Amino acid sequence: METGYSFLYILSSIIGVIFVFLFAVEKFSGQIQRIAGDRFKDIVQRLTSTPFKGTVIGTVITAIMQSSTATTVMAISLVQAGVMPFANSLGIIFGANIGTTITTQLIAFQLLEIAPFILVIGFILMKLKSKYQHLGKPVFYFGLIFSSLFIISVLVEPFKDNPVLIAILAKSSGIFLSILIGFVLVTLFQASALVTGMVVIMSAAGLLGFEQAFAIVLGANIGSTTTALIAASVMDKNAKRAAMAHFMFNVLGVLIVLPFLKPFTIWMESMSQSIGVQVALAHLMFNMVSAILALIFVRQFERLILRLVK
Repeated sequence: METGYSFLYILSSIIGVIFVFLFAVEKFSGQIQRIAGDRFKDIVQRLTSTPFKGTVIGTVITAIMQSSTATTVMAISLVQAGVMPFANSLGIIFGANIGTTITTQLIAFQLLEIAPFILVIGFILMKLKSKYQHLGKPVFYFGLIFSSLFIISVLVEPFKDNPVLIAILAKSSGIFLSILIGFVLVTLFQASALVTGMVVIMSAAGLLGFEQAFAIVLGANIGSTTTALIAASVMDKNAKRAAMAHFMFNVLGVLIVLPFLKPFTIWMESMSQSIGVQVALAHLMFNMVSAILALIFVRQFERLILRLVK
């Protein structure tokens, strides 16, 4: 009875921290956009003249904002407003997926421990009357994002010996079921960084094997496209094309990697003894290779989207 109570207590605590994480991401993204203002959109518009430049910008923006959804929705909004051609949005979409891997790298290489210090620095900046006071809130919310993940990593630790959870995870270890789980979780929480971060944390704790964890990450990639698809449903055809490009880019990436999952797994396992590090590296490599292939075949990809959304 006591064990069951502890399980429910920890689980409810994790759910509570998840909501704190989602709150922090929303606030942090809003602070970055507020500080950047209209200059942010002007810079994006100027620096996306080629797919490669767009990919770099998409990567940087997503790494800063900690939300590929915010980046792609912003790109779709710029297309809708007519300030960016549909073709220029493709690079941003490719880069957004690479930018999402920053969170998993920080978790895998155990850099979450510094998150509470970032939180304190942000709080101090907010209270100080100085020229840096305006940076207090974004720094604080940035620290809160990673502090939330740090707390989750601590709460997950006792679960590695829980027979109920181990049994549930064992029954859901199929590749396609794991992809579906990743897709549903990101669609539900609207935060791929949260889901992929938790996957790395659970892998490092020994709760998930590499293939199961990576399959959930693949599903999370596809799930990250749902917000853009919903937002574009009430926009014009070019905005719909940008949203469809995001969806097709992620789906095609998953379809391409699945036949090579076994050799890819062997390669990742040779990179590190830690499953958490393996998953984080796999997340990075998958998104980088997908982006490179998309850049090589960008014209063919653009024609495909134009045929799908006429």
